[in-house]
Amino acid sequence: MTMQNPELPTPSASEWKRAHEALMSSFDSVRVYYGWIDAPFGKMFLARTHRGLCLASFRRSEDALVDDLEKHELLPEKAGSELDRERRQFDEYFKGKRKRFQLPVDIRWGTAFQRQVLEAANEIRFGECECYTNVAERIGRPKAQRAVGNALGQNPVAIVIPCHRVVASGGGMGGYTGGLDVKRALMEIEGIDPADGVHERREH
Repeated sequence: MTMQNPELPTPSASEWKRAHEALMSSFDSVRVYYGWIDAPFGKMFLARTHRGLCLASFRRSEDALVDDLEKHELLPEKAGSELDRERRQFDEYFKGKRKRFQLPVDIRWGTAFQRQVLEAANEIRFGECECYTNVAERIGRPKAQRAVGNALGQNPVAIVIPCHRVVASGGGMGGYTGGLDVKRALMEIEGIDPADGVHERREH
């Protein structure tokens, strides 16, 4: 007896469209759009996935940026309009017209401790600063000031997560991956003088 295969229904145009969109979405999950902006202190590179900003970095070459993104299994592509919102908000910040970024972030690397430190730094308000000791105490690691500084140095989204607002106790600047000249410029934008002392965190 010969068995005949049942005839499969032909997908409708809308079903083909949904399948295509699902396929493209799977590609977008690893695609990252990158570009740069002109900051008061030089060029700054930005990159975003479909989830949000994943990199805001100082003093990189384009080749180094692409290598870094590929190292994290992302597919770099030069941005067109994909970074318009990020560029606009950074420009507003540099001109003193924005105190808080309204951008989703997509932090794809880092340890649980580093993420905890970045979350604490993200609570420091515009125009205020805290010392490394305060941040260490707030995350329940009062003796981890050096580790806090190292974690802040790995911040992938500078300025948006404001690690520049963390300073040394006693009025010192502390360190900064982008360089102390950049940290000083960001503090001037916000009217921060670490010599005035640090501020206790207030509830939002």
